[in-house]
Amino acid sequence: MGARSCIGARGIGQLIAVAAPFPADSEQGEISLISPGSIGLALYPRLLDLQKAHPGLSTRHRFAPTDKVVDAVLTNRFELGLVTVRPDDPRLAVRQFAREPLELVVPAGEQAARWSDLEWLGFIDHPDGQAMASRLLRERYPGCPGVRSLPCRGFTNQIGLILEPVARGLGFTVIPRYARETFPNPTAIRVVEGMPAIWDTLWLLTRAEWPLSSRARRALEWLEAAVR
Repeated sequence: MGARSCIGARGIGQLIAVAAPFPADSEQGEISLISPGSIGLALYPRLLDLQKAHPGLSTRHRFAPTDKVVDAVLTNRFELGLVTVRPDDPRLAVRQFAREPLELVVPAGEQAARWSDLEWLGFIDHPDGQAMASRLLRERYPGCPGVRSLPCRGFTNQIGLILEPVARGLGFTVIPRYARETFPNPTAIRVVEGMPAIWDTLWLLTRAEWPLSSRARRALEWLEAAVR
């Protein structure tokens, strides 16, 4: 359903092969990207692969929420930005970059067939946790009293650590797939499959007034080949 969300395990050589020819200056200078944490966890290593292939490049990446991403692109502090809420600003060029599903993740061996299972497990919260969980849980558990009624077993604002308490059996969470795919202990967690799927759209932001640098265009083609 929808676009494939997982980043394929392609080698550097394969990704280079799909790129169109670029001028020599596309192999020099800084690539600057600001993004939400989940997609950033997936894309930053790919940018390092590109830098490894073209040592004249440097990579600058920052995690940030939507409002800070928009401001950073508008003030020219970053050339490329990714957000999950499409902004309406004529100074920005905006297009769809990828789609990413939200996932209900529980400790390995645990069930989430009924709302009472979630009440027993408790919720591991994060900065977008309440909003993400509300969207997914109301579709998966119709008539449920909502995520705010569940016991909160913990909170972290570090995207790479959200699944750590889940892996230790301390609760469940709702998280974007890209963040789950980068978790280093996948056997300790389980994704609860179900319908309907809830998707986030990731929007690419650039300044509308001028063209992208050749190195940014190269980086985008590289990254889009990786997420297809």
